[in-house]
Amino acid sequence: MSAVEKNTDEDILKIRYLKTSKIILILAVIYALWITILIISVYFLGIYKLAFLTMDQWIISSIILLGVFVGLDIIFILHHYMVKRKRIESEKPKPIYYKGKKLHLYTLPADSKGGIFSKTYVKIDEDNILNLRFQMMPPYGLWGKKE
Repeated sequence: MSAVEKNTDEDILKIRYLKTSKIILILAVIYALWITILIISVYFLGIYKLAFLTMDQWIISSIILLGVFVGLDIIFILHHYMVKRKRIESEKPKPIYYKGKKLHLYTLPADSKGGIFSKTYVKIDEDNILNLRFQMMPPYGLWGKKE
């Protein structure tokens, strides 16, 4: 799977979690409005027909339901963060080893591609080696300019 596909999967996951979070938020607002209507109808208007449960049960159920909604949103956020962090970790360059020692690459001129390079290995310490690459001839110097 290429990096572009992983990024697309991450974006799809983000969109899915955002849609689910919106639905959860809408359900939470509707439930909070229902509890508000129940409290107003029972305590201020004296209408007890709407309340199938006692007020304590409605309030406890609303606390539990809103806690579940918040918990789900936190799980969505953490899962998206973990997927993103895993992708970033997989994109980091892996250390290169030469004869059991860590190899540090340095190229002059920087970001040069193609051509002829001279390579020099310099031992830094017991665990590290420096690879100096100098571009001796650029690629257009080898084949000339195309017309």
